Amino acid sequence: MQEPQANHSPPGVPPQAQPPLGSSPTQATDELFFEGIAKHSANIGTYLWWVGVCILGGGIAYGLLQIEALQGKPLWLLALIGTPMLLWSYLQHISTRYKISRRRVEFQKGVVSRRLDSLELWRVLDVRYEQSLLDRIFDNAKITLIGTDQTHPNLLLYGLPNHRQLFERLREAVQFARSNNRPMELAPGAHEGGDAFGHHHH
Repeated sequence: MQEPQANHSPPGVPPQAQPPLGSSPTQATDELFFEGIAKHSANIGTYLWWVGVCILGGGIAYGLLQIEALQGKPLWLLALIGTPMLLWSYLQHISTRYKISRRRVEFQKGVVSRRLDSLELWRVLDVRYEQSLLDRIFDNAKITLIGTDQTHPNLLLYGLPNHRQLFERLREAVQFARSNNRPMELAPGAHEGGDAFGHHHH
């Protein structure tokens, strides 16, 4: 029988009982919770709006074609009036990607020019979960991360799959990060009074 290792850890694996106070205390526990895009049902209102614009345009075109002087004109194009914005909304949705782990939330958005932001969970003060009646119908929910930054205090995660489980895991991860990484707030690399989000532009 081997005695439990009291003061040793396998090579390359930090001790679990006493994580170091440096910048990588949770390296072994940086578990990935979610990576990808939100569900399209989260954007259903925008999609339906532009589909409605197309239907309205088609109705107007039909009405105008009843006028003898306008017969033969390509008024059917009015039925496509909302199509460019419908396509743009779709592209915006699929270009907004999330990567959520035990340590941080990263989110990338932008169709033409892309912007990558990140929020360290040790900067989050509270995690809230909201679900309206419409959200229940489409199985969506709003998860709000309330941070310490005054300029961008809230980060909304909406329409992500397995939202209830994600909320529970994020809440646990925030408590873990704040209790274990609090010394990082006073580290020389921290920006005093700075932005809680890391902003990167491409």
